[in-house]
Amino acid sequence: MANSKTKAPKRKQTKSFILTLALVLLVGYFVITIVGLQLSIKERQDVLEQKKSAYEEQLEQNERLQAIVDNEDKSEYMEQIAREKLGFIKPNEKVFYDVTPGV
Repeated sequence: MANSKTKAPKRKQTKSFILTLALVLLVGYFVITIVGLQLSIKERQDVLEQKKSAYEEQLEQNERLQAIVDNEDKSEYMEQIAREKLGFIKPNEKVFYDVTPGV
């Protein structure tokens, strides 16, 4: 009878250890999952902010282009494009270029 009493606490101790280990592993899994989700949320919020910024810039560009389209006098716009994109100048106009090396 003495043998059966000494085995019972050891078995209970083993079950308690396994249960504690399982709980620790379960809590660790949940912590790792939550941290991973938080990182994913942060990344998606950053992407969302970039998209919002790009959207606002596009709206501003659309407004500028719409103002050009609505403007009755298109000659001013055409002159600007000719100067910037094509490098045209007016007759007798002097153009100066800065040839100093960049710092």
